[in-house]
Amino acid sequence: MASKAAIEAVRKEVFGHLPVLNIRTGHQVLKKPVVGPYLAKYYMEPMEKSARKAWRTFGYMPPYTTEQQERRLLKNEKLRQKGKGPPKKGAGKRATKGK
Repeated sequence: MASKAAIEAVRKEVFGHLPVLNIRTGHQVLKKPVVGPYLAKYYMEPMEKSARKAWRTFGYMPPYTTEQQERRLLKNEKLRQKGKGPPKKGAGKRATKGK
């Protein structure tokens, strides 16, 4: 006659059951299917990364700017036309101090 422990061990192997323990084992989390690779595949790689990669590969920077950079450049251009744009390099507080 097989012992109770031997039967439990065989049952565990055949049916994939775990012994009843009164502690947290994390088995419930491990049973869930892995979703990380699917999520990573769903979202595209950012364009900036691809542009930098092309620059390293081909030796030139493709004419690419992000929407945020384009907005900033347009805003600065409009402000410059009004005379309120950012000062030129080196013409900060020093240049306006004497005026």
